Amino acid sequence: MMNIDFNKGKIIMEHKVLSDLDRFVLQFIHTLAYYTDYVIVSGYVSILFGRPRGTEDIDILIPSLPEKKFYTLFEELMKKEYFILNPEDSHGLYSMLEDGLGIRIAEKNTIIPNIELKFIKNEFDLFSFKNKLQVIIDSNNLYISPFEVQIPYKLYLGSPKDIEDALYLWDLVKNHVDRELMEEFMETLQVCGDTYGIGCE
Repeated sequence: MMNIDFNKGKIIMEHKVLSDLDRFVLQFIHTLAYYTDYVIVSGYVSILFGRPRGTEDIDILIPSLPEKKFYTLFEELMKKEYFILNPEDSHGLYSMLEDGLGIRIAEKNTIIPNIELKFIKNEFDLFSFKNKLQVIIDSNNLYISPFEVQIPYKLYLGSPKDIEDALYLWDLVKNHVDRELMEEFMETLQVCGDTYGIGCE
């Protein structure tokens, strides 16, 4: 049975059985981390912690890279036999990122799952990046957005799937979050968790 230990900004997961999706994510960030820091946000966060649902994409935010450094990353991904779903060359992909758009990256000869890679573009992205949480799974490390912004943002998105993600995470981490900070993000996003029992004692 999987055990999760919350310890001063680190989350240690023991006895987690890695899925194909987990392995896909870990393999990708192993390459990405050589070139830039990152933070994983949105739906995969709840999946990582055991929520039984699928996803087509994994959202990853990175700081804006110099163009030459992005080209080096792009070339390395091509060597590792990744496939860019967007019909652009490396210059076009960089322009998309600079315009606040995401580029989608999958393993060769596949479409799903894929990584949606974006440059940090707003205060929520920046907060997630600067306050990211380290998750340790055996010898693997990855970084995720803090729950204080993750849960309100899921409520803000508002689809049944997103609300269920928020509820799942709340049940898991409610004793390990800064509730006042989470409420600040809820106020900013103009969402309320009371309806779902999120934030309540």
